[in-house]
Amino acid sequence: MWLVTGISCISGLMYRSISVYPRPALWLLVNLCLYSATLFYTGGLAAQEQKTSSYGMAQQLLAGRGEVILRFAFPDAHGLEYLSSFLSIDNYRNDTVTAYANEAGFRQFLELQISFQVVRPPSLRSGDLEGKRTGMAFGFDRYPAYQEYISIMEGFAAGFPLICQLAEFGTSKNGKKLLALKISDNAVIREQEPVFFYSSTMHGDEVVGYVLMLRLIRYLLENYETDSQVKRLLDGLEIWINPLSNPDGTYFLSDTSVAGATRFNGNQTDLNRDFPDLRDELWDIRPKEPETHAMMDFMTAIRPVLAANLHGGAELVNYPWDTWERLHADNSWYRQISRRYADTAQFYGPPGYMTYLENGITNGYAWYTVYGGRQDYVNYFLNGREITIELSNEKMPAESTLEDFWTANRQSLLQFMAETFTGLSGTIIDSITGAPVRATVSIAGHEKDNSYIYSSEADGSFYRLAGEGDHILVIGARGYMEKKLPAAASVGQLTELNVKMAPVSPDGKLFPNPFTDRLTIYIEEPGDNLVLDFIDLSGRKVKQVIQHVLHEGFQEIPVIGLAAGGYVVNIFYGNHNMKQFVLKAGH
Repeated sequence: MWLVTGISCISGLMYRSISVYPRPALWLLVNLCLYSATLFYTGGLAAQEQKTSSYGMAQQLLAGRGEVILRFAFPDAHGLEYLSSFLSIDNYRNDTVTAYANEAGFRQFLELQISFQVVRPPSLRSGDLEGKRTGMAFGFDRYPAYQEYISIMEGFAAGFPLICQLAEFGTSKNGKKLLALKISDNAVIREQEPVFFYSSTMHGDEVVGYVLMLRLIRYLLENYETDSQVKRLLDGLEIWINPLSNPDGTYFLSDTSVAGATRFNGNQTDLNRDFPDLRDELWDIRPKEPETHAMMDFMTAIRPVLAANLHGGAELVNYPWDTWERLHADNSWYRQISRRYADTAQFYGPPGYMTYLENGITNGYAWYTVYGGRQDYVNYFLNGREITIELSNEKMPAESTLEDFWTANRQSLLQFMAETFTGLSGTIIDSITGAPVRATVSIAGHEKDNSYIYSSEADGSFYRLAGEGDHILVIGARGYMEKKLPAAASVGQLTELNVKMAPVSPDGKLFPNPFTDRLTIYIEEPGDNLVLDFIDLSGRKVKQVIQHVLHEGFQEIPVIGLAAGGYVVNIFYGNHNMKQFVLKAGH
């Protein structure tokens, strides 16, 4: 039968009313009520009574927490893509869906008339959580209190001021701080080096990564002078770490403990469904949560070359795409780096760790569809590279197991950061002025779905991560001749290419335009034939001019015998080609 004993006591429980119930008493009351109210079907009641029991429990949780966890058999009449449009799917195993819903999502779910169970929140069933966290007794093997977290982050920056800087990049819906630490050999300045970004606990009740990130920060800072692996990371990267992305969810019940944490933020929104979606043409005008706005602004400012977002609820590495079925242009590379993370975690972890789905890795869409996830946002809108790492089957495992998760993942976390060192890099500048050029950098015949990258507008630097082997880089920018360069990537090092882009002309065009009997164009590298094909408005090629380039600089090209009118000029020089419309004036 459905077990519903205790629902009445939950209806009177105000989760935020710490002053009404002393903290230990409240904790006991919440656990006892929700334990007895957890629903398990064993048969014997009518279907309507089962529905009523489930519905009542769901309403109690929605009223108290703003979210409810539903578990139901995968409905053949509705795909995961449709369910993901209003539910926050947490897992899909053995044809069973586990999903979180807010009030609006639950109402829409009820319209489908699907039988469901209500799952007791994981943050209310952890076995050995202590009640409060005060002072600085936290030994990196416990879930900290909120103020303790703030003190720890401030302490890192104060203790290592040359290699660690603290940034507050926003506040949550309820006014809690969003913090990130920059860790690098010269943290006080911006160096020309690739940016790496770790963040965790976007879902407030998934807290293993929260503690692991604090431990990773401490490990990097304390071992910089003595560990060659750590030194190479800090010397070669600008590392940013945000241990807690959703403080309102993590400290939903009390600032003194993570017990009672929610997945959603203070506005009952799943932050990992709140980012611009690849298929949403109106993404830029849709309202966003303050945490989402802050994270988007922060990531746009630092422009991570490689990133990972840490979650819980499974044990695997999830790579793009989450939103659609087609594969990322770098799918093979993504599988390689995901495989390395999982294999290393399996080696250092206990038997069976990180072996879910494809032995610890999965394509996101192949698992289940996610709309508005951060992983796809970074890959598509920021032209970066990001994966999602699911660290633990239990979202909030016993604190006594946190050391085991650190042992299993420490080397994988360090190794994944070093993936930023394999690929092609360099600077792109104007060949005349030496000014940095913001250009697209792509691999010939390879890119799709915004997988190309951009060079930095500030200093011209670029970092195109790629697998080992030979590549042809294609570099293009408005007002410049396109360039194609052969380059070989080697494991563990960035192949450097310093590129000078030749402007088409001072104003980015063939000139003068209109012209009478000659055109001028800038050529950077002499030695090839410059070919201009003139195509009239009917599409016929009416003239070709070929001129051998003997010297670098502006080339004057006589154009004789061409009737007045408009023409498309196809310009070919070496591996470069471009088009431009010009007007031939009459005499």
